[in-house]
Amino acid sequence: MQLIPFSLYYNSFFFRRHRVKKTHTPCTHKKMQTFSFADKYTEVGVIEEAEYQRLVEAQDKETGERYLCRQISLEEYTTKVCDLCKTDITLSTQVASPFFATVHEATYEAKSKKVFVLMEDFPMGTLNDYLYSLPEDEFLPEQTCWCLLACLVEAICQLHEPSRMKDIEHRFTRTIIHRYIMPRRIFMVSETRCKLADVGWSRDLLSMEGKMGYIQGTLQYYAPELIINEGYGREVDIFALGCTMYEVMMKRVLVEDNPEEPMEALKKIHLPLIITTYSKKLVNLVSSMLNPDPKKRPTAFEMRTIPEIANILKGEVSA
Repeated sequence: MQLIPFSLYYNSFFFRRHRVKKTHTPCTHKKMQTFSFADKYTEVGVIEEAEYQRLVEAQDKETGERYLCRQISLEEYTTKVCDLCKTDITLSTQVASPFFATVHEATYEAKSKKVFVLMEDFPMGTLNDYLYSLPEDEFLPEQTCWCLLACLVEAICQLHEPSRMKDIEHRFTRTIIHRYIMPRRIFMVSETRCKLADVGWSRDLLSMEGKMGYIQGTLQYYAPELIINEGYGREVDIFALGCTMYEVMMKRVLVEDNPEEPMEALKKIHLPLIITTYSKKLVNLVSSMLNPDPKKRPTAFEMRTIPEIANILKGEVSA
């Protein structure tokens, strides 16, 4: 079996010639609310904290209901970027799907320039929490990997190709690139079911402002075309899904966190992957998602038809 290093593709003609025009279609169905978060909710715990956003657990002061709250600071960004973020978050509140974390409501505080997005609570936590809570020598069964993959493939398919999802009543009205798929953005519903979160506000605000160097941690799931800033499309989500599934199977990240030289970390990947504890079909599928040539990665819609995934989705939809 021939191993193909990423370095063979890094300076390829493909990355020099393919550029994807980025477009944005505003959503005009309804406006974001403007109530004060502190007036309505009590912050009861911090789950995650980063430079420009926080994930906390919040409790409704009136009903006692608990929610996850993503708090995003827009203080350092232009009006254009702020408006774009608010528009995308508004879009996320209008879609109902069992494969996405349900957004309860969202508000923008003009004084602090912060957005607060209230989502359903997940007692099991994130996929990251679940994976690394397992005993060191315990790995997920293959069928569990297929089940989690099926949930994520369906979610990505609904983002990438909404026009083809005719059986979904409340679907997205335009193609969305998530750009932030990773275990910490996936929440566990059960041991075999998960939901994708942060849909609609997953764009990297820092990169839009020319501050890509400040984004750390997420580079472990970035496709090469995203890192070298050659223009990108929805294929970046498939690459991130491949990185995520590798982590699901191996309980370790595929790409080292090297924000100074991210491409050097990617060059260490050799394809196809060699993982003897899972079937060749699953391993080869994950390998195909990691192809350095974006056009050679499978689409979510193509993966949706794989028997192992299609059969699981039939059960999910009918449940």
